[in-house]
Amino acid sequence: MWFLATATVPILLGLLYFGRDFLIPIALALLLFTLDVALIRRLESITIGGWAPPRWVSYLLGNCVMIVGMVVLALVISGQLEAMKEAGPRFAARLEYLLAQVTTLIGDRQAANLIGSIEDIDLGAWISGLIDAVSGLFGVVSLVLAYLVFMLAERGAFAEKLPRLCTSPEEAARLSAILRSISESVQQYMWINTLTSVMSGALAYVVLKLVGVEFAVFLALFVFLVNFIPNIGSILAVILPTLVAVVQFDTLMPAVIVAVVNGGGNAIIGNVVQPAMQGKSLNLSTIMVMISLSFWSAMWGGVGAFMAVPLTMVTMIVCAEVPALRSVAILLSSDGVLPGETPATATEP
Repeated sequence: MWFLATATVPILLGLLYFGRDFLIPIALALLLFTLDVALIRRLESITIGGWAPPRWVSYLLGNCVMIVGMVVLALVISGQLEAMKEAGPRFAARLEYLLAQVTTLIGDRQAANLIGSIEDIDLGAWISGLIDAVSGLFGVVSLVLAYLVFMLAERGAFAEKLPRLCTSPEEAARLSAILRSISESVQQYMWINTLTSVMSGALAYVVLKLVGVEFAVFLALFVFLVNFIPNIGSILAVILPTLVAVVQFDTLMPAVIVAVVNGGGNAIIGNVVQPAMQGKSLNLSTIMVMISLSFWSAMWGGVGAFMAVPLTMVTMIVCAEVPALRSVAILLSSDGVLPGETPATATEP
């Protein structure tokens, strides 16, 4: 057993790392697929004056919202990056001016070292590289959309194939229960985090627009996306808009407003609104989530950080169903209670 695990783990790690260009689009498509299913289910539950939309209407509307939303997101980011490229020299000049002002506060020697480090950064080249990276990302988005479309088309067929994949009805029922548990957990996470991330992004956009910060749309989208990253995302959502405000304006008051309002709003959304919407905890250990965040970031970069929590939930649910791996599931959980258990049954010998 231990020899098999020792031989298998390095192989799996190698497949995850060296096969990331193949696996990342599939993983993203699966994640968007679960979000799409969650959206369709919410649309099906809507009633207006006793009338509920037919299933095909909910299905069509949910799919259109998902696909159109991804295309619009890619186009908006592309346009904003072009504007950032044009503003690069102006922001670089402003940054040099700010560093000159800092000289009187930290001393000539420290300021010289800091200025020398900053001058080595070519903002124009950095933004151009970012644009090239986003251009390559568009190819990934197209592939993800293609996978997503085929997953939606084969959704019903897969349910019919499932019993044929198993050797007995009992095995089919067990596999179906595992997949249903994974689907419900990931749907709950994605749906609630999407709503709360939209709230954070909308708040950031309103604040940045009122203050007059440039690239408000791009920064709001940045806030929306990084809020999916546990713990660290909420910090990044405050730091970047604040730094842009510091560089753009002659006084610190706009940056203070952005930091206080944006940070306070994110704190309320993350600590009050999200737990109230969640209803029940995801039951994941905080330290294990941070370890998972580091692991998947090392494996798949920013996409891995974005998917760390869903992948950890899937791992815990699967390990809970395999007797030899139940200890791993217990380690990943926050209180040792596995999916489908109650505190009483979890403590039984």
